[in-house]
Amino acid sequence: MLAVRPSMRYLLVGSVFLSACVFFFLLNTGDPIVVAERPISEPSEPPSPAPSASSTPEPSSTPLLPDQKPDVNIPPAPPPNLDDHCNVNVEQLRELGYNRSIEYGRWDIAVVRTPDFQDFSLDLNLTLPTFEPVNLDIAAEVAFEHCSPDATIYAPPRQPRADASHMIFGFATSKERVIASLEAFQYWAGGNGARMFGCIDGITEPEREQIEQMGRDRDIQLTIIHSTKWVFDVQDMYFSLIKILWDNRDENTKWAVIIDDDTFFPSMRNLIKRIATYDDSEPHYIGAPTEDFDQMRTMWFMGYGGAGVFLSMPLLEQINEHYEDCSFSMSYGDRRVAECIYKYTTTKLTWDRGLFQLDIKNNADGFYEAGRPLPLSLHHWKSWTNVDVVRQAMVAEVCGDDCQLRRWRINDHWWLINGYSIVQYSKPLTDLLSMEQTWALGPMVEDFNYGHSLGPLREADSGKVSYRLKSATVDGNIVRQIYVHDPSLEELPRRVWEVVWTVIEEP
Repeated sequence: MLAVRPSMRYLLVGSVFLSACVFFFLLNTGDPIVVAERPISEPSEPPSPAPSASSTPEPSSTPLLPDQKPDVNIPPAPPPNLDDHCNVNVEQLRELGYNRSIEYGRWDIAVVRTPDFQDFSLDLNLTLPTFEPVNLDIAAEVAFEHCSPDATIYAPPRQPRADASHMIFGFATSKERVIASLEAFQYWAGGNGARMFGCIDGITEPEREQIEQMGRDRDIQLTIIHSTKWVFDVQDMYFSLIKILWDNRDENTKWAVIIDDDTFFPSMRNLIKRIATYDDSEPHYIGAPTEDFDQMRTMWFMGYGGAGVFLSMPLLEQINEHYEDCSFSMSYGDRRVAECIYKYTTTKLTWDRGLFQLDIKNNADGFYEAGRPLPLSLHHWKSWTNVDVVRQAMVAEVCGDDCQLRRWRINDHWWLINGYSIVQYSKPLTDLLSMEQTWALGPMVEDFNYGHSLGPLREADSGKVSYRLKSATVDGNIVRQIYVHDPSLEELPRRVWEVVWTVIEEP
């Protein structure tokens, strides 16, 4: 069972024998804690190295790393440290708003970083944990006696920070929204040479300096430009980014990128690699339209700012030459950018399928749980949907960028979508190609409205049980994720599922 340390008052009212044990423990540790053996119904099978991308493993297969013999043992985990990741962070659970009884379960997953890494496997050999009650009103600490891994995965070696110094980014927003976006900006733009320019109306000079300093504190090269004229809304400032980015280019700049303040790039390394496949010496207009075909018919086929609009320098120069003419357009925002390109150049939109505007509302579970390649961009994560993309991405610290949103099969019903959720489908999931259509649809909207962009689609599973990511922390070679299932009935306790990832070997 799990063990809970009660207060000293409860310890002292026990039997004489118990008091003597506690007294002896206090003399040796100075901080009493009750430790119990970890509840696992059965030991897990030996973990399997990841197969190559071209292979299709069966659940029972055991693919090997190159030159690995079948009898080679996986490196053992180091001895557990009860002062480190074996303890349950009770205070963290309280900070999430859980101040009463919960049911707690846990997985410990070891990570071996290897230069021989090929790809992640489909299956993760884990046993479902036993959930034990924990009373957070009295618990001070909860710990396991054994922290040996339930499974081991292989991952690529650590990579140096991507170099994005050839890119400049521009956005138009409000003072409040840019401050709220700094943490996400830090993840993908901090310390990699990318330069950012934000156009904000209605701020004072001290406020401008304050925001820029906040950016520097996060290692973001951020310049705030105050709008010099009254504009109807932020969309009018959006087109001014064309001139701002052109005027602030340098000899190293190859791409100007117009974004929204809630555009998020999960992997700058993947993004830079993809954009490098386009010839930056030629005019290029790269982006993604809306996923909603009905909206596209109203708003044109164009690059939407939330997905990121990538303009090569030759194209930016052409647009800048017609900047004044385009400024009088009745269109706004990213549509005005598209109109200017279509009216004065022969360049057309190149739809990069890794970029996503994510014009889906309310429930985006199906998109994030689809098990498809990691998106190059995400959008609407803090408005139309509620996704903590920064916490979602933290697991990349131990298993690499492409470990984010990796979908692992535990058994036919249970799946781990790394950094997003742990789900139990009401029926075995056998269709691994289609995306579950979980977002809300109006009565007049047909399925084909999203098929052109996100298909194939399948009907939502109304009986699915989901544990959504609520928190994640990084501590050196350890990442701790908290997934929570909130039952619909108020009287039922919440279930908290912690997944602890620990790097046990690196090249």
